[in-house]
Order: sequence, then structure tokens, then C-alpha cells
Amino acid sequence: MDRILSYTKVDDYFKSLANKHLDINDYIGTSTTELDSRMSSVDGIASPFLCLFNYQGKLSGNMQRTFNDRTLSFSICFTGIEAEDFPAQKAAINAAEVIGLEILSRINVESKNPAIGWLYDNFQKDTVHYSEIELDKAEGFFGMEFHFDLKNSEPLVVTPDKWSDGDQFCTV
Repeated sequence: MDRILSYTKVDDYFKSLANKHLDINDYIGTSTTELDSRMSSVDGIASPFLCLFNYQGKLSGNMQRTFNDRTLSFSICFTGIEAEDFPAQKAAINAAEVIGLEILSRINVESKNPAIGWLYDNFQKDTVHYSEIELDKAEGFFGMEFHFDLKNSEPLVVTPDKWSDGDQFCTV
């Protein structure tokens, strides 16, 4: 049984947002190894970039319905800013906020369109929070991180053919 939402669907969605936004020049998923590798590569990371850095889930609901609430976190970061260039740091943080809010605006609009089934009516706007960042592991990275929740239905139904004793479960 395919789940309504998965890590891969979220990663693909954020990658498409990064590719479509005219001010974003790169994308990094949740892999810290990828981030480290890209930072030390010859090409580096194009600035600014969108980084999907956290994907969490939590089940909730009642006897009739289960939800799989996801908390998604992403950042917009600028690279190559000097440690003593405070005006450039402030400008990068400000620009990252503008871009991040534009990303959230797009997510909000797309959540009202049934074309993306897992997003439709599931964006929890009142859970959005964000703050400025300076990434410790990457000198010269400044920007803003954003967090929000999705509330997806998650039928907890056993897929009988995935279990050696699957014939004990109803297939209706």
C-alpha cells in the first residue's frame, strides 16, 4: 500500500520549489553528508540555496481516524559572507526571510488545490515559525529557517502480502 505522504514526496516537492523560484540557485536535502560534500566540492553550493533540513512525523487521532502529522523544516541560506561584514549579514537574513515567506506563500496556495493530494487542505499555517540562522558548520552562511506542520490522514491498515502471517489480516 502506498502511503499518502512520504519523505521522497516531500523532498521532490521542495526540490521543485527550489527549481521554480527565480531567486533560489541550489537545493540540498536532509543529508548532512550531502551538505558537507557540496560545501567542500570545487563547485560548492550556489547562493542562495534552499535546504530541507528536517522531516519529522507524529501519529495522532482517535479510534476512527489516524493522522500522521509532519513537521517540515527548511532554510534559505546565503554563502560566502564575511564574518565582519555585518551589513551583508543583515541583508542576507532579510532576503532569506523574503524568499522563505514566498516559499510558504506558494505552499499555502498549493494546499488549496487538490492537484497535490498529500498537500491539499493539510498545510497548518498557524504552526509556521521562523528565525534567523548562522550555520555553525559553514562559516559565511547566513539566512533564515522555517518550520511548519502538515496534518495528513494515515490509515493504519496492514498490507497482508508484506507479512509471513498476512493471511490473518482482513484484506477488505
